[in-house]
Amino acid sequence: MMSRNLLLHGMMGAGKSTVAVLLGERLGRRVADTDEELRTWTGRSIPELFATYGEAGFRDLERRVVEELATYHDLVVALGGGAVLRDDNVASLLLTGVLVELRATPEVLVERLAGSTDRPLLGTVGPDGRVRGTPAELRQRVERTHAERARRYAEVADLTVDAARTPDQIVDDILDWALAQGDVLTPSEHEQVMR
Repeated sequence: MMSRNLLLHGMMGAGKSTVAVLLGERLGRRVADTDEELRTWTGRSIPELFATYGEAGFRDLERRVVEELATYHDLVVALGGGAVLRDDNVASLLLTGVLVELRATPEVLVERLAGSTDRPLLGTVGPDGRVRGTPAELRQRVERTHAERARRYAEVADLTVDAARTPDQIVDDILDWALAQGDVLTPSEHEQVMR
């Protein structure tokens, strides 16, 4: 029996990649990260892709990764922060998976993202491919992006989890919910989680 993919979405800094790895370990599932897949496919960093193609071009590349991942089962996927903004991505993802939003306040996100140099929506990409911005600019961009996306994230989520908690607590919340659903985990995963 195949399980449904666990698809983690939410703001940058919510902990999607970290939680995906822990979930994968707990369930014995393969883990995919759309940003990592894009880096592998193109041989370029995310800031380089934004600088070369712009956000719209980047989203088109991301769409190809999402389409590919949506053909698999039994995955845990950390989605890029903008992946669920497109209806075609959501439709593809829901064919084989459930969408889990990791939700955190702008304050938590700013604290986690301070010093980040690989997130193009947080500043200006310099000639070295690193993202630059002052702490005030970071806060402003996070608050604006959060305000723009919060409603959409909530609309498409099958489950919303408080991402201000520890990664292990977030994983426990997701697994408790998945156990209650009946069609998210395989019978062997049920047994593994219940131990």
